[in-house]
Amino acid sequence: MLQGKLRINGLISAFMLFLISLIICVYYTYSTIRSDVINTLDNRLINAATSVKYILGDDYHSKINKTQTISFATYESKSKQLSELAQALDIAYVYSMVLINGKVHFSASSYTQEDQNSGKVTQFLDLYPEATKANIGAFLSTEPVFEISSDQWGDFKTIFIPHIDKNGITYLTAADISLKTINNKLAQSASTSAVLGGFFLVIIILLLIMYNYATKRAAMRDSGSGFANHIALEKYFLNTPVHHMQMAIIWVNEIENINRFYGTKVGDKVMKKLLIHFKKHSNVNYRIYRVATNKLVLLTPKETPYEELSNLIQSYNFNTPFLTNPFIYITLCAGIARGNKSLLLKNAHIAALQAKQGNLSVVNYSEAINDSKSLYLYNLEIAKEVREAFEQKRVVPYFQAVIDIESKQTLHYECTPRIVTSQGEILKPDAFSNTVIRLRMDGLLTRTLFSQCLSRFRKTQISWSLNITIEDILDPSINEYIAYELQRYPYPANITLVLFEPQVIANYSSVRAFITMVKSKGIKVMINSFGNDFANTLNILKLEIDVIKLDGMLIKQIVNDENTALFVDYTANFAKQQNIQLIASMVENKAIATALKKVNVTLMQGSYIAHPAPHVNPLFE
Repeated sequence: MLQGKLRINGLISAFMLFLISLIICVYYTYSTIRSDVINTLDNRLINAATSVKYILGDDYHSKINKTQTISFATYESKSKQLSELAQALDIAYVYSMVLINGKVHFSASSYTQEDQNSGKVTQFLDLYPEATKANIGAFLSTEPVFEISSDQWGDFKTIFIPHIDKNGITYLTAADISLKTINNKLAQSASTSAVLGGFFLVIIILLLIMYNYATKRAAMRDSGSGFANHIALEKYFLNTPVHHMQMAIIWVNEIENINRFYGTKVGDKVMKKLLIHFKKHSNVNYRIYRVATNKLVLLTPKETPYEELSNLIQSYNFNTPFLTNPFIYITLCAGIARGNKSLLLKNAHIAALQAKQGNLSVVNYSEAINDSKSLYLYNLEIAKEVREAFEQKRVVPYFQAVIDIESKQTLHYECTPRIVTSQGEILKPDAFSNTVIRLRMDGLLTRTLFSQCLSRFRKTQISWSLNITIEDILDPSINEYIAYELQRYPYPANITLVLFEPQVIANYSSVRAFITMVKSKGIKVMINSFGNDFANTLNILKLEIDVIKLDGMLIKQIVNDENTALFVDYTANFAKQQNIQLIASMVENKAIATALKKVNVTLMQGSYIAHPAPHVNPLFE
């Protein structure tokens, strides 16, 4: 009996020891995770508030504190950028503040869709009546200030970072994160700690087994619609003994725009409804998958008639709203292929691309679209070649001279890119420019060419020009890169940046700000393709430009079209009065050169004058 009591006491002691150990383990785990969560959220707030300064720019608050005003367009643009930053960093709000007569005012602020719906969008220099002592005190601090407070927008943890503008006046950049978000994170950490510390090894192993099974199952399901996804399709192909099938890839044309405008939840709702529609109207032997954000797959036995599958795809009346809240219309394009499962997905995709490019509802893969297949494969090869060219530094500049045919002097050299393929072939921009844009490598291309030109001409007096796209202008990192490099270049006046007229008009305010920035560094600005739209001429000439390059198609018409000659003559006289250089591009023969001289245009570029070359070789020396 005594041994029984001792055994029970031992079990109780062991249980109590385990319970105490468990409590200590849970508490330690919770404290560690809680500290990590708080530090992570604080770092996110610091990064967000710091980023506000770079989005607004150095001159933003200098101008406000000096004149207490900025343009509505500038404020609207900055608010949009701040809102995108807040959304990207999963932060409630990011903003900046100034102190006017002892009161705190917003100088810039992000906003949410809920703010827009409720009319709570912060306007320029709105008073912040809920400003706390910590908020006001931050203007006198030299370090970031954290606080927890409540206002009309909710309960937040906030960081204020003080900055000094060029006038010596302090302003704050700030970021808010919802206390609800913090509490949710902490609740998750507490739950995680309890789970980690509350189960025996056997239970943990069991949970890991169940988790592994659930993960594999979830990995084969599209989270937005609940239907099988591309992983499930690949697994089915791998495991099925059937080798020949029929497949339709269906492309919902509007999904990407719907996601951008309404959000991914609405986009998922559209896709789910469409998937349910096909499931409801298809045979039981059909298999349905959502393989991408805007694509789904219908997989059927090879015996299924093509007409049956085609009719199913076109069975929904897309002339009526697909959703009514909000009102959304959609259209489809689809490709159908039949054959071996190893080629089925690729062939159906080729057919779907054919349908999309031809604005067709359904295209059947066949020998008739082998050309499209070849083009598709060619595009893949070019994309691979472009990526490898950047990685292996096979992107090089070519230079084409702009010549004054009267003085026989070279005005400057236009730099354009070439790609040297792995076989040594030289690719011109026409062969890869679209691919570079699709791969989102146009910014890298600009950096590469700009860097090579800076290195090549740094120790010379040679003038050169480089094309800049609107994507480059709207990319803050490229703006900063150009500004930084120009500070170290000894002859910035020898550089000309070339902008294309259609892009200038479409993004007039952004381009105007960019031109002001680069001209402050001492470099010149050229407008290319000038004159292709007479209605834009006056707006272009309002910019501080140094050079105009006439549109090549306009130059080609000068020999046979009297009105074109008159326009070029007028432009030449006007440019001379405004002290703007005028260049004629695409001068391909002597007749064009002679016609240009008659209307007082002497600066020329084109195959008749000089071909692009990998080296600089002045013609008239």
